[in-house]
Amino acid sequence: MRRFLMRISFGLILASLVLNAVLVVMFSWTYTALTQETLVATVYFTKPYDSGGFHVAHLNGENGKVVGDFKIYGEQWRIDAKFMKMKYWSNLLKLDSRYVLERFEGRYKKSEDQNSHQNLSYDLGENTLLDRFTLLGWNPFVDIEYGSSVYQEITLNQVFEIYKTPTGFVIRRVPLAQDTTTIQK
Repeated sequence: MRRFLMRISFGLILASLVLNAVLVVMFSWTYTALTQETLVATVYFTKPYDSGGFHVAHLNGENGKVVGDFKIYGEQWRIDAKFMKMKYWSNLLKLDSRYVLERFEGRYKKSEDQNSHQNLSYDLGENTLLDRFTLLGWNPFVDIEYGSSVYQEITLNQVFEIYKTPTGFVIRRVPLAQDTTTIQK
């Protein structure tokens, strides 16, 4: 009888350890799926010698693909996107949120400056990717569609990395590898 109880105890301990290991793996997988960040674009700025108040923004998309160089007015910059947030359970199936970069522009800190000073805005793409993804306006994996926009102060000698998260965009700054503040165009 004693031997039987020891075997049952050993079996319960072993089952408990296996169950705990499975739960740790599942928690790690869930945490990763719900907090994943994907680099979607980078931007850095130069100020030409005779700029007259503007900066040149150098925007690269996914995998470093050059999107373009843009003349930007204001103290800040902004990038807008159409965003499609997936349901959390679909993130666990590796169905990530979708996005399309729509617009890039300069931004002034004060709204009165935004309304009265020079400003340029650039279209970056069309929404066809997201439109095709939702058939007849409904998809069982899609939670909601909305606009996502992020902005930051224009800073020279910094690279701004734009990351897609499951719910929108975030920006991280890293030092620029070389000094590009005096590049003349």
